[in-house]
Amino acid sequence: MRTGFVMECHVVIYCDGCGDTYTENTGEGICFDTVNQAVGYLNARSAGVGWAYDGDKVLCDGCQALARCTEHGHTFPERRISLRRLTKTTHSRTCTVCGISETEVLS
Repeated sequence: MRTGFVMECHVVIYCDGCGDTYTENTGEGICFDTVNQAVGYLNARSAGVGWAYDGDKVLCDGCQALARCTEHGHTFPERRISLRRLTKTTHSRTCTVCGISETEVLS
């Protein structure tokens, strides 16, 4: 039986791209007993949460989206949002894959 403070080792999943911790509802990193357990869990859940392990790197959904846009270009909707402020008009749009926005000043 263990009592008091006991130091134990565990595995936590971090994104190789940005360093974010894999979390679910609580915002706390999940602790696994082994790397194999963490890989199995991530592979079983990855379709629903967007994290992926390719055998070498772990990437969060945001880093995967950024990598996709870097390789293939951003996917912007045709419709732009126009804002008119005093003397300047701007058009803006947001990539539907990675969420980056682009703004063009017209006048």
